[in-house]
Amino acid sequence: MLSFKRYPTTVAVALTLAAPLMTALPARAAELEEVIVTAQKREQSLQDVSVAVTAVSADDLLRSNIKSIEDLQTRVPGVTFGNDFSFAKLFIRGVGLNSSFAGIDPSVALHVDGAVVAQASAQFASLFDLERVEALRGPQGTLYGRNATGGSINLITAKPTQHFSGYTNLSIGGSDLSYGLDSALSGPLTDAMLGRVAVHYQHHDGYGIHTGSGKDIDDLNVIATRAHLQFKFSDNVDLLLSGEYAKEDDHSKSVHFIAPMFPVPPQPSLRALGLPNVLANSRNVGGDFRPSFESETWSTTATLTWQLSDAVALKSLTNYREFDDQLVQDFDVSDTVNGGFPPAPTSTMQLQAIGDEQFSEELQFIYEGDKLRGIAAAYYLQESIDSLVLLGRDPVRFPERSRVVVPATLDVDAWAVFANFTYAINDLFSVKAGARYSAEERTVENRFGVASPVDPAAVFDPVRRASRDYSDFSPEVGVELRPSSDMMLYATYSEGFKSGTANLGERVPNLVNPETIENFEAGIKSRWLRDTLLLNVAAFKYKVEDAQYDRTYAITAPPFYAARLENAATTDGRGVELESSWLATDRFRLSLSGTYYHIRFDRFLSQNPINPALFGPAGSSLPPEDLAGNSPRNTPDWTAELSATYKWPLTSGASLALTAAAAARDKQYYTEFNDDITGQDDYTLYDANLLYTTPGGKLTLNLWGKNLTDEMIVSGIYVTSTARTITGTYLPPRTYGATVGYKF
Repeated sequence: MLSFKRYPTTVAVALTLAAPLMTALPARAAELEEVIVTAQKREQSLQDVSVAVTAVSADDLLRSNIKSIEDLQTRVPGVTFGNDFSFAKLFIRGVGLNSSFAGIDPSVALHVDGAVVAQASAQFASLFDLERVEALRGPQGTLYGRNATGGSINLITAKPTQHFSGYTNLSIGGSDLSYGLDSALSGPLTDAMLGRVAVHYQHHDGYGIHTGSGKDIDDLNVIATRAHLQFKFSDNVDLLLSGEYAKEDDHSKSVHFIAPMFPVPPQPSLRALGLPNVLANSRNVGGDFRPSFESETWSTTATLTWQLSDAVALKSLTNYREFDDQLVQDFDVSDTVNGGFPPAPTSTMQLQAIGDEQFSEELQFIYEGDKLRGIAAAYYLQESIDSLVLLGRDPVRFPERSRVVVPATLDVDAWAVFANFTYAINDLFSVKAGARYSAEERTVENRFGVASPVDPAAVFDPVRRASRDYSDFSPEVGVELRPSSDMMLYATYSEGFKSGTANLGERVPNLVNPETIENFEAGIKSRWLRDTLLLNVAAFKYKVEDAQYDRTYAITAPPFYAARLENAATTDGRGVELESSWLATDRFRLSLSGTYYHIRFDRFLSQNPINPALFGPAGSSLPPEDLAGNSPRNTPDWTAELSATYKWPLTSGASLALTAAAAARDKQYYTEFNDDITGQDDYTLYDANLLYTTPGGKLTLNLWGKNLTDEMIVSGIYVTSTARTITGTYLPPRTYGATVGYKF
């Protein structure tokens, strides 16, 4: 648990920041603003939603310079984010993606205006021109079209406005030479048509270098745009057409050298490639080639809303999205300090390319009566995933000569019907019930090609195909109790389902069973001190069955390892989450949130690939390790976030606002084996910003800094058996800069 004795620096800094501000507080306080969300598919006050949900407003995103999903983990309780091999690793309450191959659904869904972004590799969303971000914790099967066992992150974009308006924000940063542009125009085009267009550009130089070429890595170069056209056919019929495009072309998302798999290799062939000329814990990488990453995505969405009466509405949500990316890296990621460049291409070069096409349709019936309110919906998703993995030699210039070639496809046809309704028996007591029926068909096809060192090209296995149908029924029941207008207590039981699937990196396709969750949750949402103090608490207990994990097995012949997707684990989780905000005066606001989790494996047997005994004389007869009692990946036992904002009104009519924030995390692990070398020790990140607003509020200047103490934090770990190395990715170093904004 969070201990003041154990973490004196964090507490001391927070109190130091808050103390001088609190001494200057006037006695009179304003009221907290009401936050409206659509977490349950209808507009509600955040305090009336019987779900653990956090909302981050557009103003908060701008002031804190939050530009990506990764940045949200310091603002949203229970959320952690990592990445490896260009897969976003979103976790909520210890439930997330446990594989680094295409074809496995994320456990945490990402939606843009209600339309799902199906693949984890496409979840590196840039947060631009948003109204807010909503993060829902726990299974969300009876409210959203796509299954989500861990939770859902919903991006609510800014919509066209009745009056002409717009803004432009220009940013420039410090040592990493960052700069960016966000701009939008919105307003009426005709009496019955509104429009909005937004553009986003973000760039920063590299946080490290490729030691062979001396050029940047972990840089960023992203451009994106979004447009809305809204047709007001009548007072009751509305059509919103949305289009989005984004492209990234840089040298990010490659893994870094952490340590050799075996400090003392049990045999010479298991020595980490690149040794001994390596430097661990470095933002630099070595390898034969400079790593590179490219991605491109576009989508169109049509949202038709027909208000049949004051109580009844029909909505159609139609979405089409295409996504492609390519990552090139060298698993020999040692930070080489001497030697020629480039050496002869080795067997550790990797090219990974993913293409995804998805189409979805969701038809919603929304009812908002005096006592009964809720949603019933039908959903359909069709998805086609293409994956290509090339390993060895020079897969960029001579792909046909790669040592290992794995082309694979996965086709998904899924449909579901679901409903969620709440009935108010009286002003004090309401009951909630929901259910979801899901059905999916998945078909996988792959070839596997391998070449010996002397073969001119890979020799392919026969084409292998496999298909399987899945179905599931997931109920939800709950109660809401409102003893006063300022307090709601709730309790729910819900189930969730993540479809079975196949790992597109395996030699023989293996369609595994679905992953399921049973979740109990109780909470309180309340306002105190004449609406100046918000206090929300949620407690949960869940069990995940048949959790999908990549398991690595030791084999006797090179490359000495084989991976297989399996229903490997059962997980028991329980925890408590706190969110609070105190508006002490018109000038001073203090926010505190945190989580305490006890999430452990109840059943998990697996071999640890970094156990050298597996390659000893008795290695083949060693039983798997019992991992019961270990923590899942990306799941610290506790987290805490504290922020304080103080505003100074100036005599000119302008204002200054200073915000200081601290986000602390307990130790977490990035593999299920909980080895120290594959984890990250507890840490605290400090951010701050100073916002100047001119009279009238049209012009702003924001000075911001993030990770002010320049902590080097591992955000993901991957054991790379090909190069016999332990590799990882890092959170950004200290960044700082200024943003000038103008709005009208």
